[in-house]
Amino acid sequence: MQYESTCKGSLMFGVSTAQSIVKLFSGKALAVLLRRTSSAVEQAIRIMGMKFVLAPAAYIMPRRLALQAANVIALSLLILPVPGFHIYWEMRSAFGKGRIKSLYLTWEWLARPLRDFVVNKRLLYKRENPFNWKIIERNVDSINSLRESGESYIITVAHFSSVSNFCMFSPAITYGQIVHVVFPPPERIRSLKDLRIRIGGGTLMKAFACCWGRANESIFSKDLRTARKLYSRLHQRGNVVFIPIDAPWPKTMNGAYERPFAGQKKCVFSTGAALLARLAQCPMIICVPLLERDGTVVLEWGEPIRIAGNDATNDVNVMNELFDTLEVAVGERPTQFIFEIGGDRRWNPQSRRWEDFTE
Repeated sequence: MQYESTCKGSLMFGVSTAQSIVKLFSGKALAVLLRRTSSAVEQAIRIMGMKFVLAPAAYIMPRRLALQAANVIALSLLILPVPGFHIYWEMRSAFGKGRIKSLYLTWEWLARPLRDFVVNKRLLYKRENPFNWKIIERNVDSINSLRESGESYIITVAHFSSVSNFCMFSPAITYGQIVHVVFPPPERIRSLKDLRIRIGGGTLMKAFACCWGRANESIFSKDLRTARKLYSRLHQRGNVVFIPIDAPWPKTMNGAYERPFAGQKKCVFSTGAALLARLAQCPMIICVPLLERDGTVVLEWGEPIRIAGNDATNDVNVMNELFDTLEVAVGERPTQFIFEIGGDRRWNPQSRRWEDFTE
């Protein structure tokens, strides 16, 4: 009896273990395992590529060849389930292109942060002279009125190519003292992704600090003290505060609001920029940069916005107006936007707007 009980227990344990293994490697569990493995490989490729390929290439190679090295690394990411296949299907869904054009969009989008890293490293190595960059402004009359006034104002920006964003900080473009809101890299390295962000983000911040050789103040976006500092700077004359408005925002934090953006049906952003402009009673203006194929950077200025009154609903209306402008830019130049675009909505180039698939 004891022998039979032991055998039955061992048999049940074996069946249970086998079922657990089958369950682990079937359906959603297998998909999750594959996604996590692919993501880890992606981060490793990016880290190794930046440290051991692109950093030396930025110093040794001519600019064109160093950028080609970034394209080659991006090609290796293209064949991975994550991000390659995942971004491919999003691009194909969002823009309705054929296979080849969707693959090319995916490749170019994957290469963008790597190409930016090369230019950032070249700036640090003094191999890139930003004063040689060709910059063109559109709707310049709107920003000239703020430049000539001498008052402090807010420029709302987004996460497009760092090269094109850097051009906004040129002494010929922005007068006065620059105050830049930045999101700090991870304080602790808990994953390969944290390490990759630390390397890329750290290089970006160092390149920004030395790019134009001018004094600037970087304020980390952390807590309420950030808002107090920005409010104080805007009450002084001659400050220009740059705020990236497209960064994801925790839904549980103050100022959070939800709206569709580009190819995503739901995104959570902050109304902080509009709130700050209303409380400080200062103007705000949006700038959308475009990097042309020949390296020319085009800065497209919006119209100055002044928010009156104490109605918080005005903040949401103003932010919606800004995001409507941004998502048009994303639709027209998706490979220059470094955040994931999404594939739940489709870009209509004729009407120049994003539409739900039911429309």
